[in-house]
Amino acid sequence: MTYARRLVCRRLCRSDQGSGTMAGVALVAAAAVLLSVLAMAGNVFICRSKAISAADLAAVSAATVLWEGAADPCAAAQTVARSHKGKLESCRIDGDIVTAGVSVRTSVPLIPQVTSSARAGPIECS
Repeated sequence: MTYARRLVCRRLCRSDQGSGTMAGVALVAAAAVLLSVLAMAGNVFICRSKAISAADLAAVSAATVLWEGAADPCAAAQTVARSHKGKLESCRIDGDIVTAGVSVRTSVPLIPQVTSSARAGPIECS
């Protein structure tokens, strides 16, 4: 091998120094992004489940208050929704059926809240 050729080979080999470090940094960054996305998805699913439970309980409590005739059914639904860290978005009474919509805030910037609705009322027994 000539001297010029050896010199070119040495310079090319030196240019690869540090490329493993950059690949490692890119791999760690990709893993961090993946874990962040998984954490955000988990938060949305947990908040969705809280919203479903809060809507169910708000509708049942409003239907119970409506059936007993004791107070305002939507006020009872509001109290239950607040106690589950939610916000009563809608409360509709149609005869004996109560429909309640509850939203719960998330920690995800792209999805600030999740909403769920539920119906409750008496069922005729036969």
